[in-house]
Amino acid sequence: MRFCLVAAFTCAVICFGSQPIHAQPFEPPQPQYGWRQMWSGADASHDVWLLYSGVTLAPWSADIHSDGIRLRASGGYGEYSYTAQSLVTTDCGAPARDACQFKKQRYNVAHTYIEALVGYQKRFGELTAKAFVGIAGISHTFDKQDLGNDTAGDSYGVKGTLELWLNLWSMAWTSLDLSHATAHDTSAARWRAGWRVLPTLSIGPELRYDSNSSLDKNLAEQYAARAGGFVRYEWNGGEISLASGVSERVVDSEQQGQDVYGTANVLIQF
Repeated sequence: MRFCLVAAFTCAVICFGSQPIHAQPFEPPQPQYGWRQMWSGADASHDVWLLYSGVTLAPWSADIHSDGIRLRASGGYGEYSYTAQSLVTTDCGAPARDACQFKKQRYNVAHTYIEALVGYQKRFGELTAKAFVGIAGISHTFDKQDLGNDTAGDSYGVKGTLELWLNLWSMAWTSLDLSHATAHDTSAARWRAGWRVLPTLSIGPELRYDSNSSLDKNLAEQYAARAGGFVRYEWNGGEISLASGVSERVVDSEQQGQDVYGTANVLIQF
């Protein structure tokens, strides 16, 4: 009888001791973020398309959203076409005293770029700022020579970027991305303002400006301006964004016309 009571008591201790102690407060699992971030995307409009990809690393930070040093590498390939009044020959004017001959021609150009940057991310309350500096290589390969366009060929130089993200309130945010590279004097700027219709879904307007030119000229040889809207869906491990609107390009002071553009971008954190 004593043996039976001891056995029953032992079983009770084992069974009840293995149950969770419900008196302790329950804490839901916190989101876990990785320190690596990869993205890929596509951009297209009439006579222009680009595919790109890149990676950002935060090797000495707790995760990709924490303050600290950032390492970034990215690259892309695309093609574009344009029509311009181009010089047929450079043997004109003084001292040759011959009339310069121009001819409207259409050019097809393959465009590639690659860059390696190091930077730092810092949060100031609701503002997150990222600054990068590094090297960039940009190439414009023409199907035929354009004597009036000095952006042909490969160019390497220093690149700097500044990326700002500001949470206006729980349902709204705005961002501004700026960059400039001495390679082909290339610059870019993009502004967005997002409204969270859902905690994970944002919509809003966007503006973008891109340009490149020769270093020995005062005016940009090529630039493009865009105005449109975007949709952005985010989750714990990344985001997907789509954008579309109207763009206009100018090459060698000649308008290439207004076109509809579209972009798609996927970003993953791990």
